Amino acid sequence: MTEALTDAQVEGLGAKTVAHVVHYRRKTYVTRPSEGYALLKRVRTLLKDGTTDLVPLVHRDGFVWLAIGPGIPIAVDEIETDAGHSEHHTLKRLGLD
Repeated sequence: MTEALTDAQVEGLGAKTVAHVVHYRRKTYVTRPSEGYALLKRVRTLLKDGTTDLVPLVHRDGFVWLAIGPGIPIAVDEIETDAGHSEHHTLKRLGLD
C-alpha cells in the first residue's frame, strides 16, 4: 500500500504544525501548538463525556475562557509552515513571533 505524500514531504521537508487557529462564536484565536493541542485534548474529553465546562485558552492576544460542550460549535485548524518559507516567516505572518 502506498501513502500519499504531502507537498512538504515531496519537497524533502517534514510537514510541521506551527500554530492552531481556533474558530469559536464568530471569533478567531491564534495559538501556539502547545496551547492548541491542550485545547483539542480537553474538547475531545468533554465531547466524549457529553459534558460542558469552561476551558482556558492562551492565544496571540491574551487569554480567554471558552465554554466547551455538545452543541457549542468550535473548529480548530492546524497551520503548517507556509510553502517555500521558513517557520519564522509563518509565525511572523500569524503574529506569533
